[in-house]
Amino acid sequence: MLLAEQALVGLRLRGQQVQAGVTVFADEVRRRSSVGLGAVDSRTLLNALHDLPVDLPVSQSSLDAHDLRNLHAAPPGVVDLGGDEGDAVVRRLVPAVRVELVLVHGPHGIDSCEWDAAVRDASQFAPFCARGVVVSCLASEQQARKEMDLLLLKARFYGVGVAVQGQAESLRWLLEPAPYRPERHSAAQWLFHEQAWSQLGPGRS
Repeated sequence: MLLAEQALVGLRLRGQQVQAGVTVFADEVRRRSSVGLGAVDSRTLLNALHDLPVDLPVSQSSLDAHDLRNLHAAPPGVVDLGGDEGDAVVRRLVPAVRVELVLVHGPHGIDSCEWDAAVRDASQFAPFCARGVVVSCLASEQQARKEMDLLLLKARFYGVGVAVQGQAESLRWLLEPAPYRPERHSAAQWLFHEQAWSQLGPGRS
């Protein structure tokens, strides 16, 4: 299986510069654009929104005061308050993008002396998406092959994929990452995707 380089974008996530595969939800992008809304990177606001259904009215009296303060302070396009629904709040915001895959990736692949650290760095993305590392081309020496076998063993244990960077900058999986199957969905995951959108969307710096 080949990894299309053009399908990956450079992002800085959780303090690391990575390559990421991202799905963009065009309907939400257009909706946000129509109201001038960019990324929403307030964790407290996303916490307040997370348990609200989308496009369905919820009585404000059923929400606690802290969440209501955050909702009332939200920028246009996040929620509708009052209006035709009386005292209701209606969540409009949904994610604009989803990060599907993160690759820890040096300029020419990661050298063998850094493989352990790269697997640890990739593992921190486990709550958010599939993850992998990109290593430099395999050497022919027997010791390098033993090191690669050890890397693949460790990476498989942690669910981290291993790709090799070959000629013409192409990437090829040696070990595909474990499928991403979140045990639960959280505002922290939503924030992760909003942080990606802040670097990809119209308001990016």
